[in-house]
Order: sequence, then structure tokens, then C-alpha cells
Amino acid sequence: MDIKLVVFDLDGTLIGAKRPFTEIKEELKRKLEAMGIPKDTSGELTPMYEGLIKLSKRTKWPFEELYSILVELEVKRMEESYPFPGAREVLEFLRKRGIKLALMTRSSRKATVKALKMHSLEDYFDIILTRDDVPPEELKPSSKHLRRILEEINAAPEKTIFVGDHGYDVLPAKELGALSVLVTGHQTGRMSFQIEAEADFEVENLVQLKKLFERLLSTYVVVPAYNEEKTIGRVLEELLRYFKKDEVIVVNDGSRDKTEEIARSYGVHVLTHLVNRGLGGALGTGFAYAIRKNAKLVLTFDADGQHLIEDALRVMKPVAEGKADFAVGSRLKGDTSEMPFIKKFGNFVLDAVTALFAGKYISDSQSGLRCLSGECLRKIRITCDRYAVSSEIIIEASKAGCKIVEVPIKAVYTEYSMKKGTNVLEGVKIALNLLLDKLR
Repeated sequence: MDIKLVVFDLDGTLIGAKRPFTEIKEELKRKLEAMGIPKDTSGELTPMYEGLIKLSKRTKWPFEELYSILVELEVKRMEESYPFPGAREVLEFLRKRGIKLALMTRSSRKATVKALKMHSLEDYFDIILTRDDVPPEELKPSSKHLRRILEEINAAPEKTIFVGDHGYDVLPAKELGALSVLVTGHQTGRMSFQIEAEADFEVENLVQLKKLFERLLSTYVVVPAYNEEKTIGRVLEELLRYFKKDEVIVVNDGSRDKTEEIARSYGVHVLTHLVNRGLGGALGTGFAYAIRKNAKLVLTFDADGQHLIEDALRVMKPVAEGKADFAVGSRLKGDTSEMPFIKKFGNFVLDAVTALFAGKYISDSQSGLRCLSGECLRKIRITCDRYAVSSEIIIEASKAGCKIVEVPIKAVYTEYSMKKGTNVLEGVKIALNLLLDKLR
């Protein structure tokens, strides 16, 4: 993937501390009470920083005086902080890959700098933006906090990943169109409240985070294309939002139109068959190239425009996280409102035939949107040149012991895409080919 910038949260993501924020909040209330501000006046103070701003306005007490207490407590807490296992390793890995690193935190600058210096982490970051560096209204979860970093680094949101442990880290990324990773297993350093937000990827800890980045940074996209001059340009534009040019492999399967010329104009890697070999032949060529490049993840994406890039990222998720070896994007588990009945019926028949040989039922065996780990892909032997390859891949993966999961997707059917792919006659051929091939 084309990752230019990784933005990290601090507390609960890179470092933890013995004292939870719930204790800090209670001590803050006690100190305020000692100053003459009763607990029923101070209120919940959730979040604490914004709570002190409101308290200052209600009581006319100088905010700087109230805020200095919170900063003092934060700094004292950081004296007992520690980096989570794998923190330095993942930062070192990303730096060696030439990726810019930023730190975006709701902690005070004084507490942030203390923690970073204590654990020798400050030199990894190109920019550090703390709570004190932005106006209160721009503090995360406001996307303006993240936007300042993107503008400073000159990074596009689609080329950026935000790593955090809280919904407050996911929300600004989603609003700007950046990707997000949620670290779920760190029990110390978490904020005293939770916000539900779905991240693009999830990992339990920073050791797994490094493995996630290793996979993402070694992902190749195989795009089989036969006479797709009408759609190939738009498809590549979408893919290049998130993937590098040399990671996108267009297999021009003997096209007689301008498919190859258009694909090459985008700077992606184009492999050309002199004659049309069919979907199986095109995927086989693309897979072989990806394997030679030591791909850790391989995504397949149709050239006719029926897939959404957002769905592609969702299909990648379980394989990138290491929770599956093979993910199939299922149109039958997603929004089927645009899927014609004849397509649904044909798919059902082919799914049943596929399940017969695979020993596993996949609701959309003919889906062109799929993601495989490099390890699983190396176990697959493709013999079918035509559309039967979609079933063959599932059968081969299942027999090889690859863990297969399904991810709901939406297929975008247009008059153009309806003319492509499988029809009833093609479906009969696929079923017969599978029966003949697998019974030999």
C-alpha cells in the first residue's frame, strides 16, 4: 500500500502507565475541592480538559490555574509510564521504510515530552502535536487536529494511517478519509470513557501492528482485464488512491482495444497475453508475478468497475490482521438490491457445485473481489483457464487448509458490467468443467 504517513496516539497506544485516568480524575476533583470548588460544582469532568474549560466559565476561576493542576497530575503520572512491547520496533520499522511519523495526542505538551524523552522515542517523530498546540475546538476528536498534521507533512488522507486505542482516534481519520488502526489489547493508558467507532483494521498489540504493516506494505493488486477500455482508467484511479503504481498488476488478457495503452498510461505494471486465455489464465499470470515479488497479501479486483475500493479494504482486513488466509467478498451477504435474479440463481448453483468439492460453502464463490495471504496463494495450483477458476481457487485453498472467511460487499451493476462475467450458459460450462477436472 502507498502509505506516506503514520500518525500515532500516545497514551494507551505507544505507552502505558500504572495509574488509570479514572484515578487522575478523582485526584483532580479532590484538589479542586481543596481549592474551594465542591465536587457537585466541578461535575463529571469528562473529558477532563474540556470539563475544566466549562468549570472555569461557570465559576469565573482562572482557567490557567485549574489547568496547571491537570498538567501537574499528568506529568507525575508519566514518571511511572512505560512503552508497550513492540513500540520501538514498529517505529523503527516504519522509519526504515521511509514513512513519515507523527504524534497526535490529547495529553499536555509537558507530559508528552517527558514520556518521549524518558523512553527515547522523541527522535522518531517528524511532528508532535499535543493538546497545547491547538485551540480547544480543534482538539481530537475534531478532524482539524489531524488536518494540521496532514498539511504540515503534505500528506493526502488516503496515504495516511492513524493508529490509536480509542474512538477519538478513529473519528478524525474517518472524517478526513484516512485509514485507521485500533489497538485493542492495551489495558493501561486508556481514557476514562469510551466512544464506539469502527476502525479499518484492528490489532491486539504493537507486535501485531508491526506484522500488519509488513503485510500492508507488501500487498499487490491483480486486475485481470479483457477489452476494458471503457472502465480500466476509472478502476485504476480508485486503486491508486491507496496502492502504489508498482503494486497494481494489470493482466491484459489479449485485449483488442486500448486496454493495455490506457493501463500503461497510469504507470502500473502491465503484463500482456498475446491471445485471450480467459480469467483463469489472467489470474494465474498475475499470481505468479505477485509470488515472485514475495507478496504477503494479494488482492484481486475486477476491471469492469463493479467493485468499490472501500469494499476492497474491508475484504483485505481479516487477512491483513492475520485472522484469515483467504477472504472472499460476498455480494450475497451484502446489498443485493442491484443484483439481478438470474445472477443470484446462477451463483447459488455454482456455489453448491463448489461446496461439493471444497467441503465448505461460500455464498459467492464467483466473486472477483478476494484477498489471499502469500502463504495461502503459494499452496494453490490453477489449472482452469476460464471462469471456473473462481471455484477452483476456493477448492484448492480449502483442501490446502487455508482459513476462508466471507466479507459482505456491494456489487455495482451497470449495463456495461452486466454484459461481462458469467451468464447462464457460462455457468453450465463452469459446472461441467469443474466436474470433469476434479473427477479426473
